[in-house]
Amino acid sequence: MQITIKRFKFLNLFLLCLGSIVAQAQDAPSHDFVLSLQGQTGYAIAHHSNMTQLIKGHLFGGELDYIFRTDGSRPWQQIHHYPEMGISAVHLDLGNPQQLGTLEGIYPYANIRLNDLSKKVSLNLKLGLGLCYITKPFDRITNHQDNAIGSHVNAFVNLRLNTVIPLSKSWRLDAGIGLSHASNGAITTPNLGLNMANINLGVGYAFGNKNLQLKKDSIPKAKRELITQIIGVFGVKELMPPGTQRYTSYGLMANFYYQLSHKNKIGGGVEMSYCNSLKQYLKDDSIKVTPANLIRAGVKISYSFNMNRLSLPIDFGFYVFDQRDFDGRFFHRIGLRYLVTKHLIANITLITHWAVADYFEWGIGYQI
Repeated sequence: MQITIKRFKFLNLFLLCLGSIVAQAQDAPSHDFVLSLQGQTGYAIAHHSNMTQLIKGHLFGGELDYIFRTDGSRPWQQIHHYPEMGISAVHLDLGNPQQLGTLEGIYPYANIRLNDLSKKVSLNLKLGLGLCYITKPFDRITNHQDNAIGSHVNAFVNLRLNTVIPLSKSWRLDAGIGLSHASNGAITTPNLGLNMANINLGVGYAFGNKNLQLKKDSIPKAKRELITQIIGVFGVKELMPPGTQRYTSYGLMANFYYQLSHKNKIGGGVEMSYCNSLKQYLKDDSIKVTPANLIRAGVKISYSFNMNRLSLPIDFGFYVFDQRDFDGRFFHRIGLRYLVTKHLIANITLITHWAVADYFEWGIGYQI
């Protein structure tokens, strides 16, 4: 049952990411796409001192991208300088076949242009979130030294600065440098996660329209307005040592944003959570478990990057009520939200305490 629940959660993550990308890509010209094949190399970063035994060689592998090009037929495409939307399949040898094995991943992404359209060579920021399968996770008998990854199935995040250099009407050169991250959000321990720095180089071929005509219309100014969101979330986490009980957490948050532009919102909010995992900390310290000891309440400042219906929130918060202070007073949040309808929000976020991931939050909300 636990494995089924874990896979169900990760399937939801992938489907939300894929659905949001496909929904946005529906605005792209029909029968117009690019296939790009790229080689990759790099290294895993030992972001904890007790991970150094896992780093034994360079990463190497490849990536196949299926890319939708946008032409400005929708206002959001022009606002974001005609971004590319795509799906990537990636294979990486992790440089340690005995303890890490290989990584096989698939993730939808957005490729957002950063420089002026008049430049022939485009500079882009690639943002991707999906799933990966790691062949050699932790096993208490056969692979007990792998303290980075505790499960086969993990979330996969890719952040890359890349360039596209046209070689002809059909061919292009793709090159970039970036960071990737794989973890399961503490659904299964150990979960230090894998951070990977990599470079990529390859070629792409455009099918369909070779001379994509970009539409340029007058874009209305963004409404400067207050946006309110009420979101309910829940999460599951496993504490160390591996194989122990999983605990649920529940939360309710109120977010208040001010719309600065089509792309950016800033604001803050308040939230409260009920964390069953604190029971174990209380028992370890011989403290009586009471409902009040399991409640946390905090305030936060927030930023959100918006791309049509998709938003990437970042929170920096402080617990004003946390009786035992096991994880410190500060919390942080990253992730994504998708506006399914005018008011309904789908939420997948990761709450952390500085560099330590706590758990994934899955939820729905209402936007006013």
